[in-house]
Amino acid sequence: MSEKEFIDKTIAKIQSSGLKKFPSDFYDPAHLLKISIPAKTLMLGKEFFGTYEIITTDGTSVYQADTLNEARFFIYSSANRNGITYLPEDKTIINQIIEEYHYYLDNLIALLISEYKKAFPEGKDLLSVSNKIFQKLNIIRY
Repeated sequence: MSEKEFIDKTIAKIQSSGLKKFPSDFYDPAHLLKISIPAKTLMLGKEFFGTYEIITTDGTSVYQADTLNEARFFIYSSANRNGITYLPEDKTIINQIIEEYHYYLDNLIALLISEYKKAFPEGKDLLSVSNKIFQKLNIIRY
């Protein structure tokens, strides 16, 4: 099996098992605030005096988050690049939601590592392969 075939097979396996969507599969969408943003890829900018800047890939500032997890939530929920992101009405719940999402992603990564080592016992491209899988699934983890 080639790495490309492995990537395609792994993506199909993850999708067939029901890939969870952030934030709707981790928190009740009825309690999320909808925020209009540019329909562009967002990324974490610099920390500045305890706040975290969220920027577009061209460097345009979009939002200042009070915590790293708030910034993560903002970025993760904008992954569809449809001009909308979300934040919970109650920001005190953000840490718990991010922890649950990271746990889910860590389990996906553990599955990737296990499957990769079975398919390629001498393989050395695990990081590259897992990055390609996450990109194709439109998943990011900060």
